Amino acid sequence: MKNLFKFSLVLGVTLLTMNVQASDVDFSLEVKKEEGKVITFVFSETNKLDLSIYDSEGKIIHSENFDSPIVNRTYDLKALPEGIYYLIAESEYKISKYEISVIGLTAKLLEPAISEEYKPVLKEQDGLVKLTFLNLDKSPTLIKIYDKDGDLVYDSGVLRSQYIFKIFDVNNFQNEDFTFEVLDNDKTFSKIFSKI
Repeated sequence: MKNLFKFSLVLGVTLLTMNVQASDVDFSLEVKKEEGKVITFVFSETNKLDLSIYDSEGKIIHSENFDSPIVNRTYDLKALPEGIYYLIAESEYKISKYEISVIGLTAKLLEPAISEEYKPVLKEQDGLVKLTFLNLDKSPTLIKIYDKDGDLVYDSGVLRSQYIFKIFDVNNFQNEDFTFEVLDNDKTFSKIFSKI
């Protein structure tokens, strides 16, 4: 009975931690107006947001960066030929992909996102690095840590959990700089930490 209580307590704290961190990672899109080939939209609940438009072949057409809690944009897409385009919105924690269809004299930005991918959250405090990753599709994920010389000091092996939560005590590491890498779905997310 004690073990069940302890397990429930640990699980509750872990889920609460993940929920608090996940609530900080969302941004939302609202299409305000579509008139001809002009679209107006608002991203809210952002801190830092990178917006890019790609054609169907993956060629970048436009890109801009914002440091604002609200991003209100109007794009005139008259110069674009008919076809499907993609608006990619990337914050520190999430990447969302939206479809833009340009047909005849009209352009439409479709909601909701056709794909959303959460990025790993890495935070350092008092010599501990906490890693939280919402792996919705349970795809194979690897966590690797390299020292400043590029030598591998940690390899998690393949993880397939939906919620990945790890704590690393970097006080025990020999070098001062460490690169944390999370590999998921052919993407690599990395962050460098320095021991002070």
